[in-house]
Amino acid sequence: MKSVKKRRRLLFCLLLGILFCLSAVNYCLAESTEANGGNGLLITFKTGVTKHQAKKVMKKVNVIAKDKMFQRKGNTLLLRLDSSEMRRQAISKLKKESAVASVQPNYRYTLGETSSSGDSFIDRQWNLDYMDVPEAWDLIDKVKPQALRDEKDKVIVATLDTGVDYQHPDLQKNVAIENCVTVADRESPYPVYGKALPSSHGTGTAGIIAATSNNGIGIAGIAAGNHNDLISLMAINVFHSEGYTSQASASTVDIIKGIEYACAKGAKVINMCLGHSEGDSDLFGLPHDDAALEAAINDAVYKKDVVIVCSAGNNGDARIWYPSDFDATISVINTKKYKNAWSRKCKTGRSNFGSSKDISAPGRGVYTTGLDGSYKKGCGTSMAAPSVAAVAALVRYVNPQLSAAEVKEILYSTATDLYKPGYDIYTGHGNVNACRAVAAAAGVSDGLKVPQLARPKSVKAYSAGPHAIKLSWKKVPRANGYFIYRSDKKDGSYHRIKRIRRGKILSFRDTGRKFDKKFYYKIVAYGTTRDGKKALSPESRKVTSRPRAEVPSLKTANRDYRAIHLSWKKSTGTDGYEIYRSDTKNGDYQLIQTISQRRPRSWTDRELTVGKTYYYKMRSYCFRNGKHYYSELSPKASAKVRPAQPAFSVKKVGRKIILKRKESDPSQISGCQIYRRTEERKWRLIKTMPVEKRRFTDRNLTPGKKYFYKIRTYKTVQGKRVYSKTSKVKSRQL
Repeated sequence: MKSVKKRRRLLFCLLLGILFCLSAVNYCLAESTEANGGNGLLITFKTGVTKHQAKKVMKKVNVIAKDKMFQRKGNTLLLRLDSSEMRRQAISKLKKESAVASVQPNYRYTLGETSSSGDSFIDRQWNLDYMDVPEAWDLIDKVKPQALRDEKDKVIVATLDTGVDYQHPDLQKNVAIENCVTVADRESPYPVYGKALPSSHGTGTAGIIAATSNNGIGIAGIAAGNHNDLISLMAINVFHSEGYTSQASASTVDIIKGIEYACAKGAKVINMCLGHSEGDSDLFGLPHDDAALEAAINDAVYKKDVVIVCSAGNNGDARIWYPSDFDATISVINTKKYKNAWSRKCKTGRSNFGSSKDISAPGRGVYTTGLDGSYKKGCGTSMAAPSVAAVAALVRYVNPQLSAAEVKEILYSTATDLYKPGYDIYTGHGNVNACRAVAAAAGVSDGLKVPQLARPKSVKAYSAGPHAIKLSWKKVPRANGYFIYRSDKKDGSYHRIKRIRRGKILSFRDTGRKFDKKFYYKIVAYGTTRDGKKALSPESRKVTSRPRAEVPSLKTANRDYRAIHLSWKKSTGTDGYEIYRSDTKNGDYQLIQTISQRRPRSWTDRELTVGKTYYYKMRSYCFRNGKHYYSELSPKASAKVRPAQPAFSVKKVGRKIILKRKESDPSQISGCQIYRRTEERKWRLIKTMPVEKRRFTDRNLTPGKKYFYKIRTYKTVQGKRVYSKTSKVKSRQL
């Protein structure tokens, strides 16, 4: 719940009655002396205060109000004041007047804009797949076929922004030019602007919602549908053109004008990507409390049944941000093209978050429309909020009878869950999901398959000491991590004992287990699909083990051309080892050696057949109360009987390269082969040397080229050469 918003509801209800009551007195607004409307106060008089009484109050505090209507009949005035000192004095005096219900600054709001890329547009909108937009369009065509549609069925959507470049070739179908007006510093009737402000912000938010689909160019707006007949967009300019900067200002008054105009023209969804730039305090150092704007928003939502969507801000923290944090609005967090839907990092670093935020949508690296027919890749909550507004419009299209509150509930309950299950402060209710929302509104199945990962394979359980069991498994594609479940009975209940948060971790050690007691385990992988959905795998097969001596970690190596050297790490709780061998890959294993001491961690198997491959396993044991307790057999390790892997050094001398083989027992090898390649050629044998020669000089080389070398030794047995593994590769450049 939005704790900040809850505390304010009673005040909001009071202000609704005061600000928008149709009284006998028609109060008026003065125009601001600044282009951004920053010099001014909004004063709301109590119901029943006459015009004469109001004028007496104004005269008493020495302020001026021009005789112009503020949107409609009401009792709120915009006062013109020339300095911050005058504003402070006026607030102090007005708060003492019994006829005054409230007084506040005419707040300034800035765009929710961050950086955008000048990269050329590419025909791929990953954000549509993350929100299941194509599936939503197809579902709408089934619920309401194109032949049954009418122009009057279109949902009217309004953006309060910097206007739109309605001459953009990708914004021709779904934009109502006659309703694209400027309200900033204007009085009704508002003029249709000829050109948007020198900012692509408003054109960008409009493109996310309403860009023409299936026209062979550019992008597709989320609310366009397959046939561009679902919405009508009005782009209202509430920002000031004079002294424009990239963070242009819109005043409380002008935003309210925009809301009132949109409602009068039948808007059922309003999108606002703007926010108060002063932080948590106003220009007087007092807590920010734009009660006038909130009352106007509440009137639109609760009385006129309009869904209002706002960007959550781009400060990267949990600060309060208005108007998104007003209770009546839907506050939208910005997410990226994440690969881990289970992490809070699917939210972009610069997006605001917190308990007053509601839902998420893709907003980083999202392509949209720009000025003069261009396209851009935008980033910020200003790319995310219009996505939610567009889905709200689709919901209202398939079910016009839904109230604004019901639309909000559908958006929240059908969102793609991110990070923690259910609501969390970093992603809200999750990423908005167009298909699920449309299906819920229409009362039909969404037809989406439940995402699922592959079942974990090669799951094994081993004793890892007297009180531990080790689990291992193979990586599951697209897994972000794994859940480990355990039971102490064969047919008992399984309980989750561990969440592994990295998909690359493929083992787990369960400690604190009772010695020699049998435990049962299952593993479930969790991850993220290619289109950003959480997914689980089926349970792995059941595996079991007992805590005893630790299973050895066995390795093999060549030290002698007629022997194989075995080594292993120290095993916890071990009193000895047993070594088993097989002559074939899938043959039976025979016990060949018992080591009844803890310290030795290696053993050499000698007098073997040269050139033959042998396979080994081993297990450890501990001795307790006169009884041996054995671990499971280790994983298989193998080696071919052959000379040891050689090593050599490389040295550049002028235009020559000198190779020198490391000295070894002459009885173990018969000779050595040297291989060379360049960056553009394959390996080739360049020299075979007898065992007596350890040094070779490579001559007549090309200056500037890089040369790579490797060697291998061999032993001649009964007229046949048995080769070692090749050495590590070394290189030098002339």
